[in-house]
Amino acid sequence: MLAGTVNYFSFWYEGKEKEGFIRQLTPLECERLMGLPEGWTAYGNEDKAISDHARYKALGNSIAVPCAEYIMAGVAESL
Repeated sequence: MLAGTVNYFSFWYEGKEKEGFIRQLTPLECERLMGLPEGWTAYGNEDKAISDHARYKALGNSIAVPCAEYIMAGVAESL
């Protein structure tokens, strides 16, 4: 995959160059990739819905659950 501009990328499928669009992941997909339950970041204080921007920010400032589990298992093993 070659990066072009912000909106386009080029890729080769079966030897042919094609153009496509980069699709932004949804907050739900980001939660799944981080190992969190679905809808984990959907609601904030007092069950108020959180904007997608705030959800992306929260997910970007977090650590993936499987990574944290791996690190903590190593710490527990060494103790």
